[in-house]
Amino acid sequence: MTAAAVCLGSPYRGDDAIGPLAEERLRAAGARVLECRDEPTRLLDRWTGIDTLVVVDAVVTGAPIGTLHRIEAVDEPLPSDTRLASTHAVGIDDAIELGRSLGNAPRRVVVLAVEGERFGMGDAITPAVAEALDPLVAAALEELAEEPCTSGR
Repeated sequence: MTAAAVCLGSPYRGDDAIGPLAEERLRAAGARVLECRDEPTRLLDRWTGIDTLVVVDAVVTGAPIGTLHRIEAVDEPLPSDTRLASTHAVGIDDAIELGRSLGNAPRRVVVLAVEGERFGMGDAITPAVAEALDPLVAAALEELAEEPCTSGR
């Protein structure tokens, strides 16, 4: 099994900093983290051979600030009411669907996202989102260590 994380966000946009903060912690723990500083479509080459991809980002769903969401998108797109905080023209969800249509996507995609509130340039991360960092990293490490279910494949 090969697993990797991709952590999205900007350290300069308030709660969107949760991704880069999680990336630092995951790397320090020895996890494989794919770079995604550019457009997410560049991941199409980087995730070749990856069985499990854990996507870490901030999200806006209307849930309480700091809520940790877990969404598993194995064979279907991410729910349309889940808006990841990415500012890229083509989002990670689009890249995943493009990879699936090309036959080049991880078999298992798990999104771990923290409900955010502030995303303006120069905003500080909200306390509730900052408090979610430890549980987010722990959940990501657990997902990265988990064997994917291969029955029926």
